[in-house]
Formats: sequence, C-alpha cells, structure tokens
Amino acid sequence: MKLTAFGLFLILSLLFINYTYSLELCGPRSCKNGSFCVSLQTTAVCRPEAQAYTIIQVNITNEGAWPDSAQFKGTITNICGVRIKKIVLGVQKFAMLKSSAIWNARYSKEFEEITVPDFADGILPIEDPYTFGFILKNSNLPPIIIKSIRF
Repeated sequence: MKLTAFGLFLILSLLFINYTYSLELCGPRSCKNGSFCVSLQTTAVCRPEAQAYTIIQVNITNEGAWPDSAQFKGTITNICGVRIKKIVLGVQKFAMLKSSAIWNARYSKEFEEITVPDFADGILPIEDPYTFGFILKNSNLPPIIIKSIRF
C-alpha cells in the first residue's frame, strides 16, 4: 500500500510540480529531444527524459549474433508502484531482419517506435520484468530512447 501511494505521488509530482519545463499536452511523438511524454488518463505533459528512469528501468542485451543478424532481449521493470499501460520507445535506423522478428512488442517502421506491452494488462509494479525481443540485420544496437509512458 505504501509503495502504491508513493508511486502515485511520484506520478502526480511528475505531472504537476515543475511548471517551468512544459505544460503542453503531449503524445509519444510530440515532445522535443531530451524529453518524454508522461500521461495519466486525461493529463499529459512533456518531462525531462531523466525522469523516465525514476519510473522504469530499461535493459537491452545481445542474446546471440550470426554473420547476418543478432538477437536482442529487452526487459522493462516498473519501479514506480503503479500499473503502466503503455510504453513507447524510439528507435532510429532499426533494421529488423523481417517484420515478424519481434515478440511481446510492436514495431512501427513509419514512426520508428517499439510499443510495449503487447497486451492489455499493462506492466504491474514489483513483478518480474516485462520481457520482449527482436532480431536485427546486424549486431549493432541503435540508440533507444523513452518517448512516452502512459498510466
């Protein structure tokens, strides 16, 4: 209960306390570089990207490489104490081996985004990390940024 209350306090703080940064409504593609969109029902604001890492931990590792491709495993851990409904990660120059070479996530080539989770329940706090994976045409992992988190 204390963790949930703290998580809710953290989210509300991110949404309302710092009026000097940006109070424009946002979505995953509307915040400027160095910021992400955090939304809770009808409220959404751009926040400095560093604040995203007080809500979630993202880790992507190379699970195996071949001459023409590499497999990567991603994990996202919810550390804020409140269920997260959707996370959008930005990826540039993301060369998928083929369109079906991704699991537990969705990839949009048009917007250069990975969206997780790939189911309606969201990512619950203090559980095993949410795991997803993909296979790229080469073993170089391009930079991945957090574009939005929706509660």
